[in-house]
Amino acid sequence: MQKHNLNELIEFNARLNPKVVINEPGHRVMLISMSAGHLIPEHAAPGKVTIHALQGYVTFFEDDTACDLYPCEMVSLEPGKKHRLHAHEDSVLLVTLITTPKAGGVPADSTENLDIREVPRPLRHPMIFAKFDALPIGASLRLINDHDPIPLNRQFDSIRPGQALWEYEEHGPNLFRIRITRVGPPATSDRPLSAPGQEVLQP
Repeated sequence: MQKHNLNELIEFNARLNPKVVINEPGHRVMLISMSAGHLIPEHAAPGKVTIHALQGYVTFFEDDTACDLYPCEMVSLEPGKKHRLHAHEDSVLLVTLITTPKAGGVPADSTENLDIREVPRPLRHPMIFAKFDALPIGASLRLINDHDPIPLNRQFDSIRPGQALWEYEEHGPNLFRIRITRVGPPATSDRPLSAPGQEVLQP
């Protein structure tokens, strides 16, 4: 049995603020705090999604169909359906993703693990951005590091705005696992990031 106090996870700031509550094979639960005006761009998930509104007021879009969500209301979504969210007020959502196991009992999670602990520092960010830029919308990579890569998070906000969802699956103190999901399409002005003194890296 596991007990979680969701009130302790609510935190509003300048960024979208997802907190992973449960992360098990085939079953993920995430609490998302969205400040008024925040958007989650259109994306798709690899499993069945339910979104339960706990606080505030958001509009949920499935393709061109809109649905307003208020506290104690929820909406469900079939796998692969494109959707997006707009928060009109400071809002809190509980999001559950259920994925169906493939043959052999392996969960349908193709997230690539990217362990950068042994990668030379000048090469880390170019490698991560090359991997991210190759992702289709809805896909993700899992970053593994020995410290919290806050500068990388800020760099995503700066040079890939609205494209990435940053989720902590494990938050230290000595090990950090971060799922970076592509939720928005690339901009026409995007350029691959290059390491100092090196040619631009391509995905």
